[in-house]
Amino acid sequence: MWMSELLIPDGINFDCTCCGNCCFEWPVPITREDFSRIETYAQEKSLDSKQLFRVLRTDDEKLNAFSHSLEKRDADGLCQFLTADKRCQLQNEHGPQFKPAMCQLFPYTFTNTPSGTYASVSFAATGVLFNLGRPLSDQRELLSEKLILFNQLFPLLKLDWNDIQLIDGQSLSFHDYLEGESTILAKLGRDDLTGRSERILFEEGERFRKRISAPVKLDNAANILVNQKIIDQVLVRNLLATYFPDNVYESGMCEVDAEAVAREFMAEPHNVTFAHGAKSFGFQALLDRRIGRLPVKSRDLLRRFCYLKIFSKLYFGPGFNYLSVVAGLHHVVILACLLRIRLKLELLSRDLSNFSDDDCFEILAETIRVLERRLTVSTFSRDAIAMLEVLLLSPKRVERILELSA
Repeated sequence: MWMSELLIPDGINFDCTCCGNCCFEWPVPITREDFSRIETYAQEKSLDSKQLFRVLRTDDEKLNAFSHSLEKRDADGLCQFLTADKRCQLQNEHGPQFKPAMCQLFPYTFTNTPSGTYASVSFAATGVLFNLGRPLSDQRELLSEKLILFNQLFPLLKLDWNDIQLIDGQSLSFHDYLEGESTILAKLGRDDLTGRSERILFEEGERFRKRISAPVKLDNAANILVNQKIIDQVLVRNLLATYFPDNVYESGMCEVDAEAVAREFMAEPHNVTFAHGAKSFGFQALLDRRIGRLPVKSRDLLRRFCYLKIFSKLYFGPGFNYLSVVAGLHHVVILACLLRIRLKLELLSRDLSNFSDDDCFEILAETIRVLERRLTVSTFSRDAIAMLEVLLLSPKRVERILELSA
């Protein structure tokens, strides 16, 4: 029987900064109770309900609690109820319980597992990015209330951790998984971490790889007769396009087109380019442009991002598109590498030799905000997962991408 203990990450702080970022562009799913309450309020204020709401149609059973979405204004992308001083008009006039339930829940999220419920927060929130406010460990009562709300909104979200795969085809018990995870969290949980968090995560993840019972050719499990470095380049370019689209607000669900990726690397292109803004750069330009050790504040942000992904279990199995543990760990390492590659591309596109510490943090923070939003709406097909499972298992591939992001 699953435990109900609420498990809270160490070293993670959050209080709302009232920045208004969560009230920008993204439609908010609302329940029938939300809709009834806010529609009545809108009528009292002579607001056009047709401009405010859209009927939410989805086949996803986990979203059964939601009937509509609260839309943003066409003119500026802001919520209709966001005041000039970035406060919620609904909350100002009627208190926080009057807001849509999803607005009340943000940025908190929870993962139910056999060992308890793991609390986490979204890096889409400014307070999380800057680690501002009270420690989550001091907010147990509030988190318990948010958990009740989370379960009310997602009553059908039942994650089954009984079939965890170390790699595809080899099971791993949840208890054994936690034993391996503890060493990763112990290292990533240190706020005085001096090395690259993604490198540490990769090295600790090798402990899981060594548990594989039978010899497996992970570096080319599918026996693909294509130069593996070409596959690296095509994979990185496509993951960048997937997680960092030109207009994140108009990109809808996050998906990898497995067939298109396979077609591209099977064609063995001679030159893979990486677009950024109005410019494009070759693979060698990225290799040559070294960024080295990040400033302390940026390094800590990347550490916290990796730490929370591991702590919350939102990177493998039922937590993320049913990737295996090894492929999931490698995916987190590559996500961190993509963030550093985006920094490189920004340097190259601006033709700069370096960033100030504040500029580096600002770029990294906004890049992580976009990535977090994309991960939240990712729905990979079976073909995409099968492809990623094969390509992400390779330790040599991850090593090469780590080098590319150095």
